[in-house]
Amino acid sequence: MKALLAAALVLATSACTSTASSGGGPAGSGPTHAELVARAALDPCPPSVAHAHVPHGLPDLTLPCLGTGPAVHLAGLRGTPTVVNIWGSWCVPCQAETTYLATVYDALKPQVRFLGVDTEDSSDSALDFAPHVTPPMRYPSVVDEQKKVLVGLDLISAVPSTVFVDAAGHVVHKATVAYTSAAQLRRDIATYLGVAS
Repeated sequence: MKALLAAALVLATSACTSTASSGGGPAGSGPTHAELVARAALDPCPPSVAHAHVPHGLPDLTLPCLGTGPAVHLAGLRGTPTVVNIWGSWCVPCQAETTYLATVYDALKPQVRFLGVDTEDSSDSALDFAPHVTPPMRYPSVVDEQKKVLVGLDLISAVPSTVFVDAAGHVVHKATVAYTSAAQLRRDIATYLGVAS
């Protein structure tokens, strides 16, 4: 009886191990992470250099790129006015405003740098969301699973939030509501970053 029980336990354990290590579910269960990165086709994350933290600047954090490109040291984003959008694929207002961010990004790059901060999200969900926006979301994003950027900017849990950073690295404005038009976003870029379209 003990031998029979031991054999059943070995079979059950090996079945669980085999399923867990198979490298994915059954055929057709969904794309791999690499396939999602390729489909999203986000622009590469911008290079950044290690700078000392600027007073009233972005948090002194380095976050991994959601798509391709290097990890980004937020405090090292200098030289170009920057729009930082804190979002999540789970956030309905974020989903709605992404189309306006994508439109303005396409129109203003390289005059203005755009960087998304995907917050409290699954990277695969975020990557799956990006190409389904019209126009597709192409601006790069970094991954912030633990809300460090929100905390560092004293935004607590205000998602979406859009932060405007001047070329010297100073945060000059924080918008804590979703944008409802591309024109509204363009006005804020002109007002706070001095870049007119």
